[in-house]
Amino acid sequence: MKKLMFAVLAASMAACTAPVCESVEVALTVNDTIGRKMMIAPMGVDANSTMMTINDNRYCATLETSPLGFYHLVSVKENAQIILPYYVPVNKGKSASQITFGERARVDLDGSQDNEALAAYLNAYAQTSRAIWSPNADLTTPDLLKSYITKADSILKVYRCSEPVKEYLRIWGYVSAYEDYASVQRILKLKTGDMPYSRADLMAQSHSVFNSPIAALFPSTLNIVYAGIPNKSDLNSAFDYVAQHYTDTTLIKKVNNYIAGRYVSSYDYRNEFDKGLENLQAATERYNLDPLHAENFAKRRATVPGQLFPEGIVLQDRDGNVVDFSAFRGKYVYIDMWASWCVPCLREVPELQKLEKTLKNKKVEFVSISIDANQDAWKKKMDEKNMHGNQLWNPKGTLGTALNVKGIPFFAIYDPEGKLYMYGAPRPSQGQGLVELLEGLK
Repeated sequence: MKKLMFAVLAASMAACTAPVCESVEVALTVNDTIGRKMMIAPMGVDANSTMMTINDNRYCATLETSPLGFYHLVSVKENAQIILPYYVPVNKGKSASQITFGERARVDLDGSQDNEALAAYLNAYAQTSRAIWSPNADLTTPDLLKSYITKADSILKVYRCSEPVKEYLRIWGYVSAYEDYASVQRILKLKTGDMPYSRADLMAQSHSVFNSPIAALFPSTLNIVYAGIPNKSDLNSAFDYVAQHYTDTTLIKKVNNYIAGRYVSSYDYRNEFDKGLENLQAATERYNLDPLHAENFAKRRATVPGQLFPEGIVLQDRDGNVVDFSAFRGKYVYIDMWASWCVPCLREVPELQKLEKTLKNKKVEFVSISIDANQDAWKKKMDEKNMHGNQLWNPKGTLGTALNVKGIPFFAIYDPEGKLYMYGAPRPSQGQGLVELLEGLK
Protein backbone atom coordinates (compact mmCIF):
# COMPACT_ATOMS: atom_id res chain seq x y z
CA MET A 1 0.00 0.00 0.00
CA LYS A 2 2.78 2.39 0.93
CA LYS A 3 4.67 1.65 -2.29
CA LEU A 4 1.46 2.28 -4.23
CA MET A 5 1.02 5.65 -2.51
CA PHE A 6 4.56 6.70 -3.45
CA ALA A 7 3.95 5.52 -7.00
CA VAL A 8 0.80 7.67 -7.20
CA LEU A 9 2.71 10.62 -5.76
CA ALA A 10 5.55 10.16 -8.22
CA ALA A 11 3.10 9.91 -11.12
CA SER A 12 1.26 13.01 -9.94
CA MET A 13 4.45 14.98 -9.58
CA ALA A 14 5.75 13.78 -12.94
CA ALA A 15 2.50 14.86 -14.57
CA CYS A 16 2.71 18.37 -13.15
CA THR A 17 6.28 18.95 -14.22
CA ALA A 18 5.38 19.48 -17.87
CA PRO A 19 5.52 22.32 -18.48
CA VAL A 20 7.21 23.88 -15.46
CA CYS A 21 6.85 27.64 -15.07
CA GLU A 22 10.17 29.37 -14.44
CA SER A 23 8.54 31.87 -12.08
CA VAL A 24 5.35 32.20 -10.13
CA GLU A 25 3.23 35.21 -9.24
CA VAL A 26 1.59 35.10 -5.82
CA ALA A 27 -1.09 37.55 -4.70
CA LEU A 28 -2.51 37.56 -1.17
CA THR A 29 -5.46 39.57 0.07
CA VAL A 30 -4.93 40.12 3.80
CA ASN A 31 -7.45 41.28 6.41
CA ASP A 32 -4.93 42.99 8.70
CA THR A 33 -2.12 44.85 6.95
CA ILE A 34 -1.17 47.55 9.46
CA GLY A 35 2.47 47.04 10.43
CA ARG A 36 2.56 43.64 8.74
CA LYS A 37 5.38 42.53 6.44
CA MET A 38 4.99 39.51 4.20
CA MET A 39 7.79 37.49 2.61
CA ILE A 40 7.79 34.36 0.51
CA ALA A 41 10.52 31.84 -0.38
CA PRO A 42 10.51 28.70 -2.55
CA MET A 43 11.25 25.45 -0.73
CA GLY A 44 13.80 23.04 -2.14
CA VAL A 45 16.11 25.64 -3.67
CA ASP A 46 18.85 27.88 -2.32
CA ALA A 47 17.06 31.19 -2.64
CA ASN A 48 16.52 34.19 -0.40
CA SER A 49 13.08 35.30 0.73
CA THR A 50 11.29 37.78 -1.50
CA MET A 51 9.66 40.76 0.21
CA MET A 52 6.06 41.06 -1.00
CA THR A 53 4.93 44.49 -2.13
CA ILE A 54 1.70 45.86 -0.69
CA ASN A 55 -1.05 47.83 -2.39
CA ASP A 56 -4.07 48.52 -0.17
CA ASN A 57 -4.72 45.10 1.38
CA ARG A 58 -3.03 43.05 -1.32
CA TYR A 59 0.50 41.62 -1.11
CA CYS A 60 2.20 40.52 -4.33
CA ALA A 61 5.50 38.91 -5.35
CA THR A 62 7.07 37.22 -8.35
CA LEU A 63 9.71 34.64 -7.52
CA GLU A 64 11.51 31.52 -8.63
CA THR A 65 9.36 28.43 -8.94
CA SER A 66 9.81 25.79 -6.27
CA PRO A 67 10.71 22.43 -7.89
CA LEU A 68 7.96 20.74 -5.84
CA GLY A 69 5.52 23.63 -5.69
CA PHE A 70 5.91 24.48 -1.99
CA TYR A 71 6.71 27.89 -0.55
CA HIS A 72 7.20 29.42 2.88
CA LEU A 73 4.96 32.39 3.54
CA VAL A 74 6.33 34.50 6.39
CA SER A 75 4.25 37.12 8.19
CA VAL A 76 5.92 39.50 10.64
CA LYS A 77 3.99 41.95 12.81
CA GLU A 78 5.00 43.46 16.15
CA ASN A 79 7.88 40.98 16.49
CA ALA A 80 5.45 38.08 16.07
CA GLN A 81 6.29 35.74 13.20
CA ILE A 82 4.02 33.21 11.51
CA ILE A 83 5.36 30.77 8.93
CA LEU A 84 2.80 29.11 6.69
CA PRO A 85 3.51 26.58 3.92
CA TYR A 86 1.87 27.52 0.65
CA TYR A 87 1.35 25.37 -2.44
CA VAL A 88 1.24 26.33 -6.10
CA PRO A 89 1.44 23.54 -8.72
CA VAL A 90 4.65 23.88 -10.72
CA ASN A 91 2.74 24.17 -14.00
CA LYS A 92 0.68 27.06 -12.68
CA GLY A 93 2.34 30.46 -12.96
CA LYS A 94 -0.12 32.40 -10.82
CA SER A 95 -1.88 31.98 -7.49
CA ALA A 96 -4.27 34.21 -5.57
CA SER A 97 -5.53 33.63 -2.03
CA GLN A 98 -7.18 35.41 0.84
CA ILE A 99 -5.59 35.21 4.31
CA THR A 100 -7.31 36.08 7.56
CA PHE A 101 -5.09 36.54 10.60
CA GLY A 102 -6.91 36.01 13.88
CA GLU A 103 -6.19 35.82 17.58
CA ARG A 104 -3.54 33.47 19.09
CA ALA A 105 -1.74 33.27 15.73
CA ARG A 106 -4.69 31.66 13.99
CA VAL A 107 -4.55 31.75 10.20
CA ASP A 108 -7.41 31.01 7.81
CA LEU A 109 -6.76 30.81 4.09
CA ASP A 110 -9.16 30.73 1.17
CA GLY A 111 -8.12 30.06 -2.39
CA SER A 112 -7.66 26.32 -2.85
CA GLN A 113 -8.37 23.12 -0.96
CA ASP A 114 -4.61 22.53 -0.78
CA ASN A 115 -3.78 25.78 0.97
CA GLU A 116 -6.88 25.68 3.16
CA ALA A 117 -5.70 22.28 4.41
CA LEU A 118 -2.16 23.55 5.08
CA ALA A 119 -3.55 26.48 7.10
CA ALA A 120 -5.89 24.14 8.97
CA TYR A 121 -2.97 21.97 10.06
CA LEU A 122 -0.94 25.02 11.12
CA ASN A 123 -3.81 25.96 13.46
CA ALA A 124 -4.09 22.40 14.74
CA TYR A 125 -0.34 22.35 15.32
CA ALA A 126 -0.51 25.56 17.39
CA GLN A 127 -3.37 24.13 19.45
CA THR A 128 -1.47 20.92 20.22
CA SER A 129 1.73 22.79 20.96
CA ARG A 130 -0.09 24.94 23.54
CA ALA A 131 -1.64 21.81 25.05
CA ILE A 132 1.79 20.25 25.53
CA TRP A 133 2.91 23.24 27.60
CA SER A 134 -0.29 23.27 29.63
CA PRO A 135 0.28 22.56 33.36
CA ASN A 136 -2.39 19.85 33.24
CA ALA A 137 -1.01 18.01 30.21
CA ASP A 138 -0.41 14.27 30.61
CA LEU A 139 2.99 13.78 29.05
CA THR A 140 3.67 10.34 30.52
CA THR A 141 2.20 8.72 27.40
CA PRO A 142 2.89 9.53 23.73
CA ASP A 143 -0.80 10.22 23.02
CA LEU A 144 -0.53 14.02 22.93
CA LEU A 145 2.44 13.92 20.56
CA LYS A 146 0.70 11.35 18.39
CA SER A 147 -2.22 13.75 18.04
CA TYR A 148 -0.09 15.73 15.58
CA ILE A 149 -0.23 12.71 13.30
CA THR A 150 -3.93 12.02 13.80
CA LYS A 151 -4.84 15.66 13.21
CA ALA A 152 -2.99 15.64 9.91
CA ASP A 153 -4.93 12.51 8.90
CA SER A 154 -8.20 14.12 9.97
CA ILE A 155 -7.55 17.20 7.86
CA LEU A 156 -6.90 14.99 4.83
CA LYS A 157 -10.37 13.51 5.25
CA VAL A 158 -11.99 16.95 5.18
CA TYR A 159 -10.13 18.60 2.29
CA ARG A 160 -9.71 17.33 -1.26
CA CYS A 161 -5.97 17.80 -1.55
CA SER A 162 -3.61 17.03 -4.39
CA GLU A 163 -1.19 14.15 -3.83
CA PRO A 164 1.85 16.36 -3.10
CA VAL A 165 -0.04 18.24 -0.39
CA LYS A 166 -1.37 15.00 1.09
CA GLU A 167 2.17 13.75 1.36
CA TYR A 168 3.40 17.05 2.81
CA LEU A 169 0.72 16.98 5.53
CA ARG A 170 1.43 13.36 6.47
CA ILE A 171 5.13 14.08 6.83
CA TRP A 172 4.46 17.36 8.66
CA GLY A 173 2.47 15.47 11.28
CA TYR A 174 5.32 13.06 11.97
CA VAL A 175 7.93 15.83 11.97
CA SER A 176 5.86 17.83 14.46
CA ALA A 177 5.66 14.86 16.83
CA TYR A 178 9.37 14.19 16.52
CA GLU A 179 10.38 17.79 17.13
CA ASP A 180 8.13 18.37 20.14
CA TYR A 181 9.44 15.21 21.81
CA ALA A 182 12.36 17.41 22.88
CA SER A 183 9.89 19.89 24.43
CA VAL A 184 8.25 17.10 26.41
CA GLN A 185 11.65 15.95 27.59
CA ARG A 186 12.46 19.45 28.83
CA ILE A 187 9.10 19.81 30.58
CA LEU A 188 9.51 16.46 32.34
CA LYS A 189 13.16 17.29 33.09
CA LEU A 190 14.25 13.80 32.10
CA LYS A 191 17.23 12.40 30.23
CA THR A 192 16.53 10.48 27.06
CA GLY A 193 17.08 7.12 28.74
CA ASP A 194 14.61 8.00 31.50
CA MET A 195 11.74 9.02 29.22
CA PRO A 196 8.63 6.80 29.55
CA TYR A 197 8.59 6.33 25.77
CA SER A 198 10.97 6.92 22.87
CA ARG A 199 10.72 8.78 19.59
CA ALA A 200 10.44 5.37 17.92
CA ASP A 201 7.07 4.93 19.67
CA LEU A 202 5.71 7.92 17.75
CA MET A 203 6.11 6.47 14.29
CA ALA A 204 6.80 3.41 12.26
CA GLN A 205 10.28 2.94 10.84
CA SER A 206 11.35 6.25 9.36
CA HIS A 207 11.84 4.85 5.85
CA SER A 208 8.11 4.02 5.71
CA VAL A 209 7.29 7.70 6.28
CA PHE A 210 10.09 9.80 4.81
CA ASN A 211 10.98 8.04 1.55
CA SER A 212 9.80 10.99 -0.52
CA PRO A 213 11.27 14.08 -2.19
CA ILE A 214 8.85 16.16 -0.12
CA ALA A 215 10.41 14.83 3.09
CA ALA A 216 13.65 16.57 2.11
CA LEU A 217 11.85 19.92 2.42
CA PHE A 218 11.77 19.53 6.21
CA PRO A 219 15.14 20.27 7.87
CA SER A 220 14.42 17.82 10.72
CA THR A 221 14.03 14.94 8.27
CA LEU A 222 17.79 14.50 7.97
CA ASN A 223 18.19 14.11 11.72
CA ILE A 224 15.17 11.78 11.92
CA VAL A 225 16.55 9.51 9.21
CA TYR A 226 20.02 9.64 10.76
CA ALA A 227 18.65 8.68 14.17
CA GLY A 228 17.08 5.57 12.65
CA ILE A 229 20.35 4.23 11.25
CA PRO A 230 21.43 1.36 13.55
CA ASN A 231 25.22 1.52 13.06
CA LYS A 232 26.10 5.16 12.52
CA SER A 233 29.66 4.82 13.78
CA ASP A 234 30.63 2.80 10.70
CA LEU A 235 30.53 5.10 7.68
CA ASN A 236 29.96 2.45 5.03
CA SER A 237 27.31 0.67 7.08
CA ALA A 238 25.41 3.94 7.42
CA PHE A 239 25.49 4.61 3.67
CA ASP A 240 24.51 1.01 2.90
CA TYR A 241 21.53 1.24 5.26
CA VAL A 242 20.28 4.34 3.48
CA ALA A 243 20.69 2.68 0.07
CA GLN A 244 18.78 -0.39 1.23
CA HIS A 245 15.87 1.45 2.85
CA TYR A 246 15.35 4.57 0.72
CA THR A 247 14.75 5.04 -2.99
CA ASP A 248 14.19 8.75 -3.44
CA THR A 249 17.37 10.16 -4.94
CA THR A 250 16.87 13.71 -3.63
CA LEU A 251 16.47 12.52 -0.06
CA ILE A 252 19.32 9.99 -0.33
CA LYS A 253 21.74 12.66 -1.53
CA LYS A 254 20.87 15.01 1.33
CA VAL A 255 20.98 12.26 3.95
CA ASN A 256 24.32 10.95 2.71
CA ASN A 257 25.86 14.42 2.92
CA TYR A 258 24.36 14.82 6.38
CA ILE A 259 25.99 11.54 7.43
CA ALA A 260 29.33 12.73 6.07
CA GLY A 261 28.99 16.06 7.89
CA ARG A 262 28.26 14.31 11.18
CA TYR A 263 31.24 12.02 10.59
CA VAL A 264 33.54 15.01 10.16
CA SER A 265 32.23 16.81 13.25
CA SER A 266 32.25 13.79 15.58
CA TYR A 267 35.38 11.90 14.50
CA ASP A 268 38.11 11.40 17.11
CA TYR A 269 40.96 12.91 15.13
CA ARG A 270 43.54 11.75 17.66
CA ASN A 271 43.02 8.12 16.62
CA GLU A 272 43.65 6.69 13.14
CA PHE A 273 43.41 10.02 11.35
CA ASP A 274 44.70 8.71 8.01
CA LYS A 275 42.35 5.74 8.06
CA GLY A 276 39.37 7.98 8.79
CA LEU A 277 40.30 10.32 5.95
CA GLU A 278 40.81 7.41 3.57
CA ASN A 279 37.36 6.01 4.42
CA LEU A 280 35.71 9.36 3.79
CA GLN A 281 37.55 9.92 0.50
CA ALA A 282 36.49 6.49 -0.72
CA ALA A 283 32.88 7.17 0.32
CA THR A 284 32.98 10.54 -1.43
CA GLU A 285 33.78 8.86 -4.72
CA ARG A 286 31.43 5.93 -4.21
CA TYR A 287 28.38 7.93 -3.11
CA ASN A 288 29.07 11.18 -4.97
CA LEU A 289 29.34 13.22 -1.76
CA ASP A 290 30.23 16.87 -1.57
CA PRO A 291 34.08 16.91 -1.66
CA LEU A 292 34.08 19.64 1.01
CA HIS A 293 33.52 16.95 3.67
CA ALA A 294 36.85 15.29 2.91
CA GLU A 295 38.53 18.68 2.64
CA ASN A 296 37.19 19.71 6.06
CA PHE A 297 38.32 16.41 7.52
CA ALA A 298 41.84 16.90 6.16
CA LYS A 299 42.01 20.34 7.75
CA ARG A 300 41.45 18.73 11.18
CA ARG A 301 44.88 17.10 11.05
CA ALA A 302 46.03 19.95 13.29
CA THR A 303 44.12 18.33 16.19
CA VAL A 304 46.39 15.27 16.17
CA PRO A 305 49.09 15.37 18.89
CA GLY A 306 52.49 16.06 17.37
CA GLN A 307 51.14 18.32 14.63
CA LEU A 308 52.52 21.82 14.26
CA PHE A 309 50.38 24.83 15.04
CA PRO A 310 48.05 25.34 12.02
CA GLU A 311 49.44 27.38 9.15
CA GLY A 312 47.76 30.51 7.90
CA ILE A 313 46.25 31.47 11.28
CA VAL A 314 46.32 35.24 11.74
CA LEU A 315 46.95 36.40 15.30
CA GLN A 316 47.08 40.08 16.22
CA ASP A 317 48.02 41.90 19.40
CA ARG A 318 46.10 44.81 20.86
CA ASP A 319 47.87 47.29 18.60
CA GLY A 320 47.08 45.36 15.43
CA ASN A 321 50.53 43.86 14.99
CA VAL A 322 50.60 40.36 13.51
CA VAL A 323 52.13 37.83 15.91
CA ASP A 324 53.56 34.60 14.52
CA PHE A 325 53.04 31.62 16.79
CA SER A 326 56.67 30.67 16.19
CA ALA A 327 57.55 33.56 18.52
CA PHE A 328 56.79 31.22 21.41
CA ARG A 329 59.16 28.44 20.26
CA GLY A 330 61.35 27.10 23.05
CA LYS A 331 58.54 27.06 25.60
CA TYR A 332 55.44 25.06 26.33
CA VAL A 333 52.44 27.22 25.41
CA TYR A 334 49.17 26.94 27.33
CA ILE A 335 46.48 28.35 25.06
CA ASP A 336 43.19 29.73 26.32
CA MET A 337 40.64 30.26 23.52
CA TRP A 338 37.85 32.57 24.64
CA ALA A 339 35.45 35.40 23.69
CA SER A 340 34.07 38.46 25.45
CA TRP A 341 30.48 37.15 25.20
CA CYS A 342 31.30 33.72 26.64
CA VAL A 343 30.25 33.61 30.32
CA PRO A 344 32.08 30.32 31.13
CA CYS A 345 35.21 31.83 29.54
CA LEU A 346 35.03 34.87 31.78
CA ARG A 347 34.70 32.66 34.86
CA GLU A 348 38.08 31.16 34.01
CA VAL A 349 39.87 34.53 33.72
CA PRO A 350 40.61 35.10 37.45
CA GLU A 351 41.65 31.45 37.81
CA LEU A 352 44.01 31.80 34.85
CA GLN A 353 45.46 35.04 36.24
CA LYS A 354 46.08 33.35 39.57
CA LEU A 355 47.76 30.41 37.82
CA GLU A 356 50.04 32.73 35.82
CA LYS A 357 51.20 34.43 39.00
CA THR A 358 51.83 31.29 41.05
CA LEU A 359 53.24 28.82 38.50
CA LYS A 360 56.96 28.30 39.09
CA ASN A 361 57.80 26.57 35.79
CA LYS A 362 59.36 29.28 33.61
CA LYS A 363 59.21 27.00 30.56
CA VAL A 364 55.46 27.57 30.34
CA GLU A 365 54.05 30.56 28.43
CA PHE A 366 50.39 31.57 28.71
CA VAL A 367 48.64 32.81 25.58
CA SER A 368 44.99 33.90 25.47
CA ILE A 369 43.40 33.99 22.01
CA SER A 370 40.08 35.74 21.47
CA ILE A 371 37.72 34.66 18.70
CA ASP A 372 35.54 37.77 19.04
CA ALA A 373 34.11 39.03 15.78
CA ASN A 374 34.27 42.57 17.16
CA GLN A 375 37.73 43.82 18.04
CA ASP A 376 36.39 46.64 20.23
CA ALA A 377 34.38 44.18 22.32
CA TRP A 378 37.57 42.16 22.88
CA LYS A 379 39.55 45.22 23.99
CA LYS A 380 36.77 46.45 26.26
CA LYS A 381 36.50 43.10 28.03
CA MET A 382 40.28 42.90 28.48
CA ASP A 383 40.19 46.28 30.21
CA GLU A 384 37.27 45.26 32.42
CA LYS A 385 39.01 42.06 33.50
CA ASN A 386 42.47 43.66 33.73
CA MET A 387 43.87 41.06 31.34
CA HIS A 388 47.58 41.39 30.57
CA GLY A 389 50.33 39.21 29.14
CA ASN A 390 49.98 37.52 25.77
CA GLN A 391 46.54 38.68 24.66
CA LEU A 392 45.93 37.92 20.98
CA TRP A 393 42.98 38.17 18.61
CA ASN A 394 42.08 35.71 15.86
CA PRO A 395 39.94 38.01 13.66
CA LYS A 396 37.90 35.41 11.78
CA GLY A 397 37.96 32.60 14.33
CA THR A 398 39.94 30.42 11.92
CA LEU A 399 41.88 28.77 14.74
CA GLY A 400 38.70 27.27 16.17
CA THR A 401 37.86 25.77 12.78
CA ALA A 402 41.37 24.39 12.27
CA LEU A 403 41.36 22.78 15.70
CA ASN A 404 37.76 21.53 15.39
CA VAL A 405 36.80 23.36 18.55
CA LYS A 406 33.15 22.66 19.38
CA GLY A 407 32.87 25.08 22.28
CA ILE A 408 34.75 27.62 24.36
CA PRO A 409 36.53 28.07 26.62
CA PHE A 410 38.98 25.70 25.00
CA PHE A 411 42.49 24.92 26.20
CA ALA A 412 45.47 23.27 24.54
CA ILE A 413 49.19 22.88 25.15
CA TYR A 414 51.92 23.14 22.49
CA ASP A 415 55.48 21.92 23.10
CA PRO A 416 58.73 23.92 22.63
CA GLU A 417 58.89 22.83 18.97
CA GLY A 418 55.46 24.28 18.26
CA LYS A 419 53.82 20.85 18.10
CA LEU A 420 50.52 19.97 19.76
CA TYR A 421 51.22 18.38 23.13
CA MET A 422 47.71 18.15 24.59
CA TYR A 423 44.36 18.78 22.90
CA GLY A 424 41.59 19.77 25.27
CA ALA A 425 43.86 20.54 28.24
CA PRO A 426 42.38 21.01 31.74
CA ARG A 427 40.82 24.35 32.64
CA PRO A 428 42.48 26.67 35.17
CA SER A 429 39.51 26.16 37.50
CA GLN A 430 40.34 22.47 37.71
CA GLY A 431 43.04 23.45 40.17
CA GLN A 432 45.88 21.28 41.40
CA GLY A 433 45.69 18.75 38.58
CA LEU A 434 46.54 21.40 35.99
CA VAL A 435 49.23 22.91 38.24
CA GLU A 436 50.98 19.54 38.57
CA LEU A 437 50.70 19.00 34.80
CA LEU A 438 52.28 22.36 33.94
CA GLU A 439 54.96 22.17 36.65
CA GLY A 440 56.00 18.80 35.27
CA LEU A 441 56.67 20.07 31.75
CA LYS A 442 60.45 20.11 31.23
